[in-house]
Amino acid sequence: MALSEQAMISKINKALPEANAVPMAEFYGDPSRKGIWLRGSEEFASDGLPIFNAGTIEDALHPTLQAIVDDNGWYGEPYDGGTLMLYKV
Repeated sequence: MALSEQAMISKINKALPEANAVPMAEFYGDPSRKGIWLRGSEEFASDGLPIFNAGTIEDALHPTLQAIVDDNGWYGEPYDGGTLMLYKV
């Protein structure tokens, strides 16, 4: 079963604060939009790896973020070359 939006946001921000996960509603200015916007998707984590690297097919998500997404019923989808959104499976 997938974690709730708020639980995922908390889990991501605890593990990778640089990701700056927020509700997708903030991106669109529409409270009906469900999902997560990684405001920091163009940032680097404290280990020097990018949060999201749109230029690669493999390893596009930071390994910690990929594990959180995979383990909790979510998936990542690029909005554009530098913006990553997360959705429930």
